[in-house]
Amino acid sequence: MPAYVNSPFGTTQLLQKGVPTYLIGSKNLLADNTRLSMVTDSIASNVATIVTSYLTGPLPPAGSLISITGSANSSSAFNVNRVAITSATMNATNNQVTIVFPLTAANQAATADNGTIVVEPAEIPETIAASYTSEAVVVQAPGGDSQFTLPIALTGAAGITAMTATLQCAINNVDSEFTAVYPAVTIVKTGASTYSSGPVVQATLQRGYVYRLAVTGVTGSGAVVAKIG
Repeated sequence: MPAYVNSPFGTTQLLQKGVPTYLIGSKNLLADNTRLSMVTDSIASNVATIVTSYLTGPLPPAGSLISITGSANSSSAFNVNRVAITSATMNATNNQVTIVFPLTAANQAATADNGTIVVEPAEIPETIAASYTSEAVVVQAPGGDSQFTLPIALTGAAGITAMTATLQCAINNVDSEFTAVYPAVTIVKTGASTYSSGPVVQATLQRGYVYRLAVTGVTGSGAVVAKIG
């Protein structure tokens, strides 16, 4: 998603119950999973190539997440869970899809195999600068006067070794009105894969209407995904 723009031109996202809203990065929530069945598989230099029969769903782009169950070859090494694929190509003549993805295992020539395959659309992370403010989202408070709690998640690539994200709120979607929520809600990344707070936190919100994440103290480089539920 684009960074915050302090302008009346454009629209503000409305948070929908049961649907994650992306503040940084994105995901195509309308794309279906792709379902296939195994025909043959092979491994060369820790790269797997599988030939599959197409069943349903779109041709998955690079980065989509493949999961396989029911494979028997190479001591079931092809039974993977949510591995990012390198490529997928379709042969329209025989309705077969060839998928390539990394797999650390001994070399194996193309061999007939069985297996059920699901390929899911992946989140698309966004590269951010040392300081970054996400676009804002409108949160419609539930009925009554009580507070309400929402989950917020922020994950960064291993190349980012430090990062702090602070949840801010405003009544009007105007940059000068935003301030940190009270009590403070922060996600703090402290290493390649470590967090002192997060990567998922629960935010107990008051009666603000518009929320965004302000990211500061970014050390290193890499891509980020942030979402609110």
